[in-house]
Amino acid sequence: MRKEIREQLQAQAEEEYRDFSSALIPGSRPLLGVRLPVLRKMAKEIVKGDWRKEAASQDGEQEDFWFEEIMLRGMIIGYGTEKADTDEGLYWLKKMIPLIDSWSVCDSFCTGFGFAARHRAEVWEFLKPYLISTREFEVRTALILLLDQFLKIDKNGKKCPRKRVITMKDLVTDTSEKTREWFPYTEPILKVLNRRYDQGYYAQMAAAWTTAEAFVTFPHATLQMLEQGCRMDPWTKKKACQKICESRIPDEEVKAYILKLSGKRRYTHE
Repeated sequence: MRKEIREQLQAQAEEEYRDFSSALIPGSRPLLGVRLPVLRKMAKEIVKGDWRKEAASQDGEQEDFWFEEIMLRGMIIGYGTEKADTDEGLYWLKKMIPLIDSWSVCDSFCTGFGFAARHRAEVWEFLKPYLISTREFEVRTALILLLDQFLKIDKNGKKCPRKRVITMKDLVTDTSEKTREWFPYTEPILKVLNRRYDQGYYAQMAAAWTTAEAFVTFPHATLQMLEQGCRMDPWTKKKACQKICESRIPDEEVKAYILKLSGKRRYTHE
């Protein structure tokens, strides 16, 4: 990243915030301690100019070293591709994915990469190799993009809210026909989730999180995946069930049923 931008980041650094954040993001690049609202403000200003130049690695630039440099680059790409065509958006996504090496950068980038929501068919095809990658954060990034930009979005581009409560009746009420019609990516996403996740902890957690979020919106379809021929590795399945039980949406009877499915006798927060 350019020297001038790095100096701006260093000027905004807070030592106490750096120490706090470092404990939450183990294994990340070194942190300066710049808060996310500050990074977003910087990214929005940069996008007003030649953002492509800033997002690309230029000859003679200092290699990104700080966590905030990667986070800022992801935000620039997210804001910059808001009106990009398909080829350009996928180009920048391909550039960004190899830089993602922490859950924080991953989740922030995926939430802000609205390009994916406007070009779902193309992004879905693009993500297929990453979903079966052996690299932990490639898998996590692909899964979190599916969670943020695909899972609860209907065919008209509107977001479906979670259910207010899930009862045993919801588990046995087959809504597959309506789901296929209105949420065309739900079934493919559940098929993607129905596999082993051996790439690492953060890939497993992404799969568990996405499964739990699928459950609170599409309980019958998600339960079918977890019950019938489930190919998830035991750790990921157990964690998915735990995250379902952490939600306030399933009632106590449903949680008891999910606990049996996970192999636990009672729920404990791990």
